[in-house]
Amino acid sequence: MNSIRLVKANAEKAVLVHRLQREAFMPLYERYRDDETSPALETVSRITERISDSDFLVIYLGDTPMGGVRIRRFENDGEVVRNISPLFIIPQYWDKGIGSEVMKVLFDTYSDADKWTLSTIEEDERNCHFYEKLGFVRTGTSTVINERMTIIGYEKRC
Repeated sequence: MNSIRLVKANAEKAVLVHRLQREAFMPLYERYRDDETSPALETVSRITERISDSDFLVIYLGDTPMGGVRIRRFENDGEVVRNISPLFIIPQYWDKGIGSEVMKVLFDTYSDADKWTLSTIEEDERNCHFYEKLGFVRTGTSTVINERMTIIGYEKRC
C-alpha cells in the first residue's frame, strides 16, 4: 500500500477539496437529506473560507487525492483543544484502514493537543464505531437535524 500524506490546502486547492468533499458526503446526504448542514452541499467559496481559517489538509494515497480533513485549534481553560470538522474519504477508499492511518498522522502532527473534539451522525453506526475504536467517547451533546439525523459530540483526552 502506498503511504498516506496530508498536504495543507491553499485557496488554489478549493475546487479539488470541493470535489472530494462532495463525493465523500453525497451518500450520507442521500440517506439523511440534511439540506442545512451537509458538507456535500457546501460551495467552493465556503470551502475557500474554511481553508483560510484553519488547517485544511488534503489526504493523498501516493499521488492520488482521496479525501480531506480540517483541523482547528482552540484554547479552553489552559487546554489546547483540536477540533476535527470534517474528515472525509471518497467511497472507493472506504474500509481500507485509511481513516485510522490518517488519525494516527493527525495525533502525531498535532501532538500539542490536550483534547480532540468532533461531531458525527448518531445514526451512522459505522462512523461512531470508527471514532470509538480510536478512543473517542460521547460527550452527551446532541443536535437533532431532522427526523432521520442527529449530530452527536465526541472527545478524546490525550
